[in-house]
Parts: sequence; C-alpha cells; structure tokens
Amino acid sequence: MRKGSSPSYSLLLIVAFFAVSYILFPLWSLVRESTGGTSFSINAYRGLLRPSLLEASFNSIVISTLSVIGSAIVGTFLAYVLCFVDVPAKAFFSRALLIPLALPPLVGVISFLFLIGESGMLSRILSAILGLPSSFFTVSGWTGILIVHIYSFYVYFYLLVSSALSQLDGNALDASASLGASRSRTIRRILLPMLTPALVAASLMTFMASMASFSAPLLFGGTTRFLTLEIYTAKLNGDDSSAAALSILLAAISVLILFLLRWWQSHQRVLLDSKGTRRASVIAHGKFARWILTALTMGIALLFALPIMTVAVLSFVKEGTWTYQIFPSSFTVANYSKLLTQSDLLDPLLNSVRMSSVATALTILIGVIAAYLIVRKKFWGRKVLEVVLSIPFGIPGTVIAVGLILSFSRPTIFSFESILIGTFWIMPLAYAVRNLPLQYRSTAAGLEAVSNSLYDAAEVLGSPPATTFRRVILPLIAPSIISGALLVFVNSAGEFVSSILLYTYGTKPVSVEILSQLRLFNIGGAAVQSTLLMVLVFIVVSASQRIFRTAFTA
Repeated sequence: MRKGSSPSYSLLLIVAFFAVSYILFPLWSLVRESTGGTSFSINAYRGLLRPSLLEASFNSIVISTLSVIGSAIVGTFLAYVLCFVDVPAKAFFSRALLIPLALPPLVGVISFLFLIGESGMLSRILSAILGLPSSFFTVSGWTGILIVHIYSFYVYFYLLVSSALSQLDGNALDASASLGASRSRTIRRILLPMLTPALVAASLMTFMASMASFSAPLLFGGTTRFLTLEIYTAKLNGDDSSAAALSILLAAISVLILFLLRWWQSHQRVLLDSKGTRRASVIAHGKFARWILTALTMGIALLFALPIMTVAVLSFVKEGTWTYQIFPSSFTVANYSKLLTQSDLLDPLLNSVRMSSVATALTILIGVIAAYLIVRKKFWGRKVLEVVLSIPFGIPGTVIAVGLILSFSRPTIFSFESILIGTFWIMPLAYAVRNLPLQYRSTAAGLEAVSNSLYDAAEVLGSPPATTFRRVILPLIAPSIISGALLVFVNSAGEFVSSILLYTYGTKPVSVEILSQLRLFNIGGAAVQSTLLMVLVFIVVSASQRIFRTAFTA
C-alpha cells in the first residue's frame, strides 16, 4: 500500500462525524448562544468590556505569562544541571522530577493547600519556629497560583530542554572555547539559540495550560478574577450568553498565542552544522560551582516532594483532630477503611476509572484511525481535518464543557436524538474531545517513522490493507499508541475543569469529590481521595511503561 492511495471512506466517515459532531458543532453552539441564538445580538460581547471582565482577562494573561517565565527558569535550570553537571544519583533525580507530569492537577493544588495554605503544615512549622503568626507564612492569591503553576508546568521545559541538550554536538562547544569565548558567552550565543524550538514549544504548552487553569485560581485566588472562574460563575447563574461569549474570548486568546508563538518560531530557525563524528557535549564547572548547582537541584527536588508527602501523611489524620496543632496528633486507617466500605465515597473513584477508560478507548479509536488516514492517505480536506482535530489542544476544558452543555442539552442529530447532558456519556465525551490531540499526535509520530518499503513489500506479497495494518504496522506503532493512551487516561482520571460543570450526583468523579470533602473541612477524607488518585495514576504509568518496553522490544 503506497502512501497517497485512496482512503477507506467508511473510516473517514467515522472520523469526520466525530470532528463535526463533537468539535465543530459545540464551537458553533458557543458562537450562536453568544450572539443571542435566533435573534442576532452582540450584547454579550458588549458585556465583555465591563471593568470586571477586562480585569479577569488581564489577570489570566499576566498569570499565564508569569507561569511561563517561572517554569522556564526552573525547568531549564534543572535540565542544564542534570545534563552537564555530575550530580549524585542523577538517574533518581531525573525520574523524581517527572512526578508532576503524572500528578492530577487538582491533587497538586490540594497538596500545596495542605502545605502552604492558611492552615498548612509548613506554615504552622515556620510559625512555631520563628514565633510569628501562621498567617505571616500563608501563601495565597497570585503567589499561591504562581507556585502551583510552576510546580505543575516546569516539567514541560525540563523534558523538552533535556531532549534538546542531549542532541547538542559537543564539538560546537569545543570550538567556542577554542575561540576564547567565556562560559556565559557560550551559553548565551550557542546553547540558547539551539534551545529556541524547545523553549517555544514548552512556552506554548505552559501558557495554554495556565490559561485553562481552574483549580488553582479557585482555591488560591480568593477574590481575584480570572476568565475560567468568570465562565464558571456565569454558567452557574444561568447566564448562558455571557458564559458563551467568555468562552469564545478565552479560546480566542489561547489560539492567538498559539499562532503567534508558532509564527515566531518559524522565523527563528537556527542551524548548527559540525564536521566529523558527533560526540556528547560537556561544559566544565569548578568544584564550588558543582556543589552549589547540586545543592540547588537537591533542594528543589525536596521541595517538590513535600506536597506529595504532606498529602500522604494527612490521609491518616483522624477526622476533626487536627485543628490548632503544628502536627496532627492522632493517626488512623479509618479514612481508608471508610472509603472502601462506603459506596458514596468509593463510587467517585470508580466513576473516574470507568469514565477515563471509556474516554481512552474512544480516543484510541478515533485518534488511530485519523492518524492512519492523514499520514498514509491522500484525500480532499486532509489538512482541514488535521487542523480540526488539533483545535481542542488550544481550547481550555471550561470552553469545551460549556460548548457541550449548549449543544447536547436538547436532542440533536449528533446525539442520535438523545439528551446527553446529565447522562454518564457526556463526561467521557468531554475527556475524549479534550485529549484527542494527544492520541492523534502520538500515533501520527509513530506512523511517520514507519518506512514506505514495509507497505510496498506487503502489497507485493498480496497482503490486504487490513492485514498489513494488523500484522505489520500495528506492532510497530504500538508504543506510540500506548504513550498517547497513557496521557489520555492520566489527564482524564484527575480531570476537574470540565467535570465541575458536567457532573451529576450519579457521575461525580473523584476530583469533584475531593473538593466536596475539602469544603466539609474533612481534611483526612480529601487527602485519602487524593492519595488513592495518585496511586491509581502511578499504577497506570508503571503498567504502561512495562507494556511499552515489551511492545518496543517486540
């Protein structure tokens, strides 16, 4: 089967139906609702000029920009140290620093709330040591949100910059040194330009995630306004037009930044050719510099481990016993036994597992078919389909949730004349739409690496296309499919942004249950749910890595 042959139109119809029904139609519903439905009106957009909403827009853009800067500093520093400095237990730290990648966003926020919030453990410890009021050490507002964002998003810079540094040719650094360039000049004139693609990609991911952030502003923001909170408030108040207009504004800002960063990156091409055999890059550091860099890296790793350790400890705290004390005075396993024996507490975790599994299966089905058609086939509208499937990457989960609510709160042809809002299926659908670009891009990357000669050989031997895909291509791209599915499941299991708008009592996910326990001041219950969610994610990650290695070896 040669690249560019006609596609299977039944498969193309499946992907096109999903793209139109659950990506384009909800976006059209947002536009229609924001303009007054059948009677055209721009009152909702005039309302965006209110000082409170302008403030929310400004705050969202500023906090996202600061998050990019802070995450870039931390992530790039850690990547540089672990690449060029001889740090003890380097392999351990390299893995430990990836923990936030597998940590559900709400759990990360809750862990910092328990650590540095108004009654946080670290706040109480510092208060007792220094004899100052605990409120003196409380972190909230902009500072709290920024800390949570840096903790959650630095890993984008760490991963991408580490990959870029590992591919840098050491001959270029030697040439710079031989020409008399100082270490700082070498870093500024050679390293940073070569890192531009990685830094731009990580900045894009961080900015988009920060703009879509909901749990951090909700729990740390206080009275500060942000766009995601304004959308949530408008929807709760039944003001669908304002919620739709705000959703379009948030999506427009995110997509605009997406195109601006990609445009800037396309005009910042840096090529660095070298002759001879490529070798690993090395930057010499003095003994004192190595000690300082190592100490800073270990200190950052310890600080990043504290929130998780705090949640694990507090999951054993007896309800109502930790009030004014520095440390909890009474520990028990009753929180765990209660969770496992009371269905109303266990059901949210099971709901998350079921809904995440359905969402993962759906994204595998649509994502693999779409990647195969777009990468291997030639048909009219191929580029358009690829753009449509990538749209959810640039749209925050709040916007997706509002679009689905407006679209499927009544029977439509796309819901097979059923009302999806209030049913089990709407939340897996929201998770699948939000994470489809992850599965699609991961699978497409695997397909692009498969040689055309394999298709040609199978065709010459008379193998049908379906058999070729099942027996030859699928085993080769299995690691890519598994990687995408892992990301989808992890993101869906702890998803909170769209869940808070879509859940019902019977479909409450674990992320919403954590917030419910927190509002009831049941710290132990919230910590137990958070701990079990972390354990679930780590189990899935470990199992997927084992499957990944097996598939890759095969």
